[in-house]
Amino acid sequence: MDAILKNKIVWKKIGIIAGVYLGMKYLVPLVIPFLIAALIVCGCWPVLHWMQKRLHIKPPVVMAVLLLGVAFLIMVGCYILGKELGSLLLRFCTGTQYLGQAERFLYDCCDSVGEMLHIESSGLRIFVTEQINIFLDHAQQKVLPGAMGGSWQFLKNTGSWVAAVFVTGISVLLLAADFEKLKDIGKKWPVYESTVHTIKGILHSVGGYLKAQAIIMGIVILLCMIGIWISGSSKSPILAGIGIGCLDALPVFGTGTIFVPWILIQVIQQKYTSAVILAITYGVCMLTREFLEPKLIGNRLGILPILILMSVYVGVKIYGAGGILLGPLSVLLIQELWERVDGGIW
Repeated sequence: MDAILKNKIVWKKIGIIAGVYLGMKYLVPLVIPFLIAALIVCGCWPVLHWMQKRLHIKPPVVMAVLLLGVAFLIMVGCYILGKELGSLLLRFCTGTQYLGQAERFLYDCCDSVGEMLHIESSGLRIFVTEQINIFLDHAQQKVLPGAMGGSWQFLKNTGSWVAAVFVTGISVLLLAADFEKLKDIGKKWPVYESTVHTIKGILHSVGGYLKAQAIIMGIVILLCMIGIWISGSSKSPILAGIGIGCLDALPVFGTGTIFVPWILIQVIQQKYTSAVILAITYGVCMLTREFLEPKLIGNRLGILPILILMSVYVGVKIYGAGGILLGPLSVLLIQELWERVDGGIW
């Protein structure tokens, strides 16, 4: 009897893994605007209910004001970040006047290598120049067409994101208006209580995950501010540090998106001390995230750090770039459902 029961539990757990994978892979991309809207309304409902009861303000009105406030803050943040990136781009454009210095630096390196290896430096210069020209031709023939195609794909993806944000905003307002009705309808389902407890457990785990990510991002922002201030490469190290730290939290970008070209600009301008400090800051930020992410998330959620790291790696392989988030979330969901199976709740 115990063996049969154990086999049922094992098969249930296997079914949970398969269900979570299929749901994250195919279902979540279709309904993610509505899931986000539901999470926003559930999180804000105590405030909405209090405003409705005390001040007689309807929940959709309060929700609309909150959304407008958040949108305004995001726009201000994007403006500050864009201004800093524009300043960096301007420095890059003005740094092109140092190309002659970069060429002399390259030729000096060729001369040094020629003396070391007892090779004629003029021949080495010609060889290096030819290789650079070959690389540039290859980039023009292969990379640029791909970049143009990628730009078109980027525009399409941007349009999809804008549409998803618009649908999410409308869904938030509609759910806020009918939240009580939907709650009363849900209470009639036999599995309502167990489903609510499961969702609360998942949200608790996800909240711990997001808190850990916020702590890591805050530390990275602080490190970026300190490194940029010491290097003296920016007039506003606070804004630059915040912008780069926010990019570090994004799955695709990371701190290297800004630091790598910035370091190259400093080298071209022969500001080697500043370049070294920025390179050290970049390395410290990378190591900080790699060290703290598994440790903080593992300690907060009761999951071994190696499993978090594995979930990120496997998530990227299965779900793509979004797997950086979907991988750990899948593990949290499986863990919560497994605990309910072991507890005999289902």
